[in-house]
Order: sequence, then C-alpha cells, then structure tokens
Amino acid sequence: MLNDRATILVVDDDQLIAGFLNELLSEAGYEVRLVHTGQEALDQLAAAEHDEIDLMLLDVMLPDVDGYTVCRRLRSSPRTARLLIIMVTGRDKPTEKTLGLDIGADDYIAKPFDPHELLARVRSMLRLHRAEQDLWTRNQALAALNAVSQTIGRAVELPDVLRSALDQVLDSLGLPAGLITLRSLSGQQLVAVQRWPTNDEPPNILLAEQVAQTGEPVIDQHTACVPLISRNRALGALYIAGLTQTGPDVLDLLAAIGSQIGAAIERARLYQDAQQRSEDLAVLNEITRAVTSSLELDRVLTTSLHSIRQILHVEAGSLILLDADSGELRFSNTLPALETWIRRDAAQAGGGIVGAVTTLREPLSIKELPLLRDAEGDLSLRNLLAVPLIVKSRVQGAIVVINRSEGAFTSDDLEMLQFLAGAVAVAAENARLYGELADFARELERSQAQLIQAEKLAATGRLAASLAHEINNPLQAINNCVHLVVNRPLSDEKKKYYLGLAQTEVERLITLVQRTLEFYRPSQGRTTATDVNHLIENVLALSNKRLEHGHIQVRTQLQRDLPPLEVVPDQLTQVLLNLAINAVEAMSPGGTLTIVSAARDSWLAIEVQDTGPGLTPDEAARIFEPFYTTKTDGTGLGLAVSYGIIQQHGGRIEVKSVPATEGSGTTFTVLLPFERNGEDV
Repeated sequence: MLNDRATILVVDDDQLIAGFLNELLSEAGYEVRLVHTGQEALDQLAAAEHDEIDLMLLDVMLPDVDGYTVCRRLRSSPRTARLLIIMVTGRDKPTEKTLGLDIGADDYIAKPFDPHELLARVRSMLRLHRAEQDLWTRNQALAALNAVSQTIGRAVELPDVLRSALDQVLDSLGLPAGLITLRSLSGQQLVAVQRWPTNDEPPNILLAEQVAQTGEPVIDQHTACVPLISRNRALGALYIAGLTQTGPDVLDLLAAIGSQIGAAIERARLYQDAQQRSEDLAVLNEITRAVTSSLELDRVLTTSLHSIRQILHVEAGSLILLDADSGELRFSNTLPALETWIRRDAAQAGGGIVGAVTTLREPLSIKELPLLRDAEGDLSLRNLLAVPLIVKSRVQGAIVVINRSEGAFTSDDLEMLQFLAGAVAVAAENARLYGELADFARELERSQAQLIQAEKLAATGRLAASLAHEINNPLQAINNCVHLVVNRPLSDEKKKYYLGLAQTEVERLITLVQRTLEFYRPSQGRTTATDVNHLIENVLALSNKRLEHGHIQVRTQLQRDLPPLEVVPDQLTQVLLNLAINAVEAMSPGGTLTIVSAARDSWLAIEVQDTGPGLTPDEAARIFEPFYTTKTDGTGLGLAVSYGIIQQHGGRIEVKSVPATEGSGTTFTVLLPFERNGEDV
C-alpha cells in the first residue's frame, strides 16, 4: 500500500532468521508477516488485497518451492508483477545473483547480512518504488484526464457529452459503476446518465445532491462523488463506485475530471442554446414572411397565433385586438374557456391583464398565483405571459399565452414573444390598412364608373340637337311616304315604291337608335377582340349631323390590315367620340377633321386632328387635368376621364398643338398596345 507503515512479507524456513527479521523490521516501523515455505508465500499473496503487501524478503532455499520458482510465478501474474522482491540466500556466487535478477527480483542480498545494510536496502527500495508508483499513478491520472478531455471534446450534443464522459471515466480508471446527475429547472438533482450493474448496491443520490449543492467532493473507502464545476458553479455531480485507491491524488484526479465534464456540459449547453437560437431565428423568419405575405386580417391573425403556440410550446394562446372606436375586444382562434376567462378578467377594475398590458404598454408575466387558479370550465391555468401589440406608438391589442409545456416562462420566451408581437402588429396594421384601401378602391371604382357614365350622358347631350335632327329627318320622310300611300290614289307600283322608301328610313332609324343605345348603356368593363376601324366609323356615324351642322369636312386614313385589339368597345367609343366632338367644337363653323389609324411597332395609333385655333403650351400641359377646361361651359372632366380609360387599357394619349396660322391646329393621338394580358378593365 506504500503508506508510512509498509507491509513486508518475510519468507524463510529458518525460524531464527525469520524471527530476527521480524524483530528488526518491526522496530524499524514496518508491519511484518512471516511464512516459512514457498507455497505459504504464494497463498498469502493470493489472499491479500491489491497492493496490501509492499515488499517481500524471499529466501532462495525453501523446503517445498524454491525462491526462484516463487519469483517466476509472481512475475507472471499481473496482480503481483509489480511486487518488490529482495532475494535473501546463503549462495553468494555471481551466477546465483544473476539468475535471481534475471527472473525478476529487484535486489539480492547474501547471508550472513548486515542488519543496517538490509534496512538501508529495504528503505531505498520502498522509497524508489514509492516514487515510481507516484509517477505511474500520475501518468495514469494524466492519461485518464487526457482521454476524458479528448472524448468529451469530440461530442457537441449534451446527451453525447454525458454518455461519453461517464464511459471514458469508468473505462480509464477501471471502475464498474458510475452516474452523472444534473440540476433540473426545479433545482432537483436528476440522474442524466448512468452505468450501474443491477446486482450492485444502489447509488446514494442524496450524496450527489449534497455535493452538487455544496460544491465539495466526498470520498470514502470505495465510492467518490465530485461536483461538475463550470464558472464557479456546480451543474451536477459525478458519482463513481468500486474504487481501490482513495488517497488525495485520486480525489484530485476526480475533481479535475469533474471540472472538465462541467466545462463540457457548459459548452454543450451553449451549443444547444446557439442551435436553438438559430432554429428560432429561422422559425421567426418563416413566421415573419408568413404573416407579412398576406393582407387578409383573419388569415394574418390565425397564422400568427398558430406560429406563436408552436415556437413557445404553450398549451393555448389568444391574439386580441382592441376596437379603436368602441374599445371592444376581438379574439382570434381563442380557446373558448380562455376567451371567457380573459373577458371576465377584463371586466374588472383597470381592465385586468389585457387592460394592464395595453395601458402600461409593458409585458406581464404571471407564474403560480392564486389569480390563475379561479378559471372556470376545463381550463387550468398554471402560468401566463402577455405582451402588447404596438405599431407606430398606437396600441392595437395584446398577445396572451398560457401554460408553458416545461416550467415557467423565461426571459428568452418574453424576448421571443415581444419580437413576434412586433411582426404581428405590423402585419395586422398592414392588413387593416389594406382593408381600408380595398374599400376605398371599390368606392373609387364605383365613382369612376359613375363618372364615365356621366360623361357619356354629357356627350349624348352635346349630340342631342344633331341626334334630334338625325331622327326627325327620317321620321318626316316616313310620314310623307305613308301619307301618300294612304291618302292618294296610287298604283300598286307607286305604293310599293313609297313603302320601300319608308322601310329604308325605318332601317336607318333602327341603326341610329342601336348605336345610341350601345353608347349610352353602362359599361361592363370586359375586353373583347375589336375592329378599331369599325369603332371609328360608328363614331363618325353618331356625330354625322353634328359634323354637317358645323360645316366640318371629314377625312379618314384607316389602315385596313390592322389586327383586332383587346379593348372595351363602348369605352373606346366614348374616348373617340369625345375627341371628335371636341374637335368639332374647336373648329365651328367650318374646318377639317382628320382621323388616322395605323400600326406603330407594338402600338396601335389613332390620330384625331382638327384645324382649330390650337392650344398654348400651358393649355397643352394641363389639358388632361380634372376640371381644367378651355371652354366657358365645359366641366373639365371629358379629357381626364378619356385619359383614365386609355390608361386602364395600358395605353396613353398624346397631344400636339400648333396655332392654326402655322397650319395644323391640334392633334390627339391615342396609343394602345397590341399585346395585353387580356384582363378586364
């Protein structure tokens, strides 16, 4: 055992010499055991515990098994291979000494021996062996420490770190059983990993708890427990059993291993936290994209609440919006029992939890409090976390989550929920603004349709006199023909002639009325493949009398091979009629109206040119502004509405004006694309 009182086994068949050695060594402070045969020596060593005997004085000449044979057997056994052996014999030949040393003896002393020399050799041998044993122990300790360090250094996941650490410690030290405990969220020491034979005495978990709390190692005859230290804090304990050595060196080694395992646990937890943070950030990014990709408020709220429950691992949650006008609470996908509880809580003075969060604009975390044990129904509240929804300094509502799956809500949970609340608040505000914008767009669309229809009626009014004249002339002709047929004695041939004239005028009236009704009828806004030249001809037919009354000459240059164009026919007719009437009014009395249709690359161009007085640069720049007009009785909406119609078709209207003294008046050019997506206007 190599302690201060070493144990020496004396093997000698001479009773006097054995007694002398016993007295000599005992007086020197050694514990002495005497045997007189080789077999007794072998039996004594076989029965002794490991390292119980430190040195043996072995006589060569024994009655049964000689010293050489005993030495060979001891050296061949791993259990006694390191035992110190000094051979004592009366044979003083060099060959005898050489033989003893060759078979494994550590020293050789001849009889008769000097007592002082014998004691000196024993002391020297024990001292040297002690130094070698210390060195070997330290090397083994360093090897074990290095092996543990390398093993746990390769693991990154906490379960892998714990399992590899325990296995390496037990394997390196040759121990049969051990376990590692870690502190749980509640502060209790729980067994994280163990290797413990089922037939062994159960481990002392209370001792592990004590060591983890105090941070002080404990070692006894066969077991040891050391704290797992990191940053001066005990994270748990390493408990091992089956020790054969329990000195200070062993305790120091185990303490160093405990510190290494503690540092590895800390690294694994940091890695786990970093990995979890990375996963959380990825989920947050996904959630942010999900809630901001939709502009439908109900969908935003549903997606947000589902994501919040998923990432925070909570039993239930509620996303509550405050009505800005009435102050009423609007719940999204909330468990009925939770909604009932929140409403009842909000009815209290101060508005309860939701009232506190929205008024103070601060989060609120409630752990195990009596307040949460009064919930009715199937809801059992353990803990609660609430944060306000704030966007642009305006409180929109709150998010409430309850019953975290493990333990109470942490500061990380609060930080996560506040981040999510910011994204949800922005998404909800965007959805609300989009809803208002959609309502405004629908109202604007209705107003625009009414404006277009009003401009149609205005254009019809501007044509009213000429249309009345256009209708009156055929009616007068029909009346005359019918009067002649009814009141005059005419031949059948004459009657047929006059009735044929009347029929022609009726057909002309029908065509005129159909054109007028088609133009007057409210637009459906649906595009169709249209012959633009046919529309131009209809416009000229509708305005024929107006042109005649204004003494306007009409010239057309229509490209006949133009492909059909996807337009809303009545809307394009309205634009062209408005441009034609404006041209007539600008020239009357007298002038020339020129209408040209032609393909220009990927565009269809329709030019409406007059020979009127033209526009000044300022008038031309403002001509499409709403309510701007160059007429004394105009509304200033005709060209603005026309420009809007052409824009909706994906085109534009250009204006070019030159004073009439220089030759050409004003030209409006309507440009429409040949290729469109075919959507309704």
